[in-house]
Amino acid sequence: MSVAVKPWGMQRLAPYPNTVHYPFTRTEIEPETQTTLYFDTAGQRVDMSGGHGTNQSTSSPTSTGADGGGSQPPAPADADALEDHVPD
Repeated sequence: MSVAVKPWGMQRLAPYPNTVHYPFTRTEIEPETQTTLYFDTAGQRVDMSGGHGTNQSTSSPTSTGADGGGSQPPAPADADALEDHVPD
């Protein structure tokens, strides 16, 4: 008779943290703006904007340096321009 062994991964499990209850129960996509609409249990629209500015970037845009190319990439180095062959 074999003894059941608890899988090692079971030792790593922990209870889920407290869950957050949102004020909506249903969502839809608004066809013209392609944004999400939120509705409560009574079918009334819920404002989820909250004034937290989800359309605002929190970081500065990234860009490449002077050697990153762009509209005018740097000229190739001399080693790139030379042919690589050995005369016969």
